[in-house]
Amino acid sequence: MTDEAQSIPVELAGFTDLFRDLEEYVVSLDRVLSRIGAGEDHRILLEYVMEHGLPARLARAREFVGDALEKAIGAEALEEIAEQVEGYRGRN
Repeated sequence: MTDEAQSIPVELAGFTDLFRDLEEYVVSLDRVLSRIGAGEDHRILLEYVMEHGLPARLARAREFVGDALEKAIGAEALEEIAEQVEGYRGRN
């Protein structure tokens, strides 16, 4: 991949849905974390995540972005990007 700006064609409806979800997450997480910071039980974060289906919605967002990237850079390059991720490993 070059340093030049490249564009990726994406479906407008999918991109709009992705933005809407990201907007919700940013606003909601800010509110939830502010409430936790003010002393509310930290379990409200888990409640938000589960009640609003974040795992499935985030997986859908990843699939949407991944599909667009794969068309632009190829499956192998996308896999290389995915291999760079440091996931949660617990407290140990």
